[in-house]
Amino acid sequence: MNMNSFSSSYGQTTVHVCWKVKYCHRIFRFARVKSFCEAVLRQTAQEKGIELREIGFGEEHVHLLISLNPSMSIVQAMHLLKGASAYQIFRAFPWLKGILWGGHLWNPSYYFDSVGDNSYDRLEAYVRNQ
Repeated sequence: MNMNSFSSSYGQTTVHVCWKVKYCHRIFRFARVKSFCEAVLRQTAQEKGIELREIGFGEEHVHLLISLNPSMSIVQAMHLLKGASAYQIFRAFPWLKGILWGGHLWNPSYYFDSVGDNSYDRLEAYVRNQ
């Protein structure tokens, strides 16, 4: 895992995050929804300065391995990634609103865990193989 140099700091903040689709609906069984979601998450991460190192999907959840700039909190990153992806997925697949009533794609909660040098390779493989 590479360390990064910032204006007044040196280090890395890599985090494994995971969140579920609201009501555990298995929307990622649909290849088009899954690939669109991946593209949106990659685009949003790039635009917002989040390094998306790895992505994986279960039928009703998403795993990401991300690196953050020291000025961005995990809460901010989740807000950006979940918000942009929900908005764009609902626009591309309006039929999802019929099964995900209430206007929410994602469950409001999420899981996160910091990743160090010792666990990075193991977690990268885990996320990739979802």
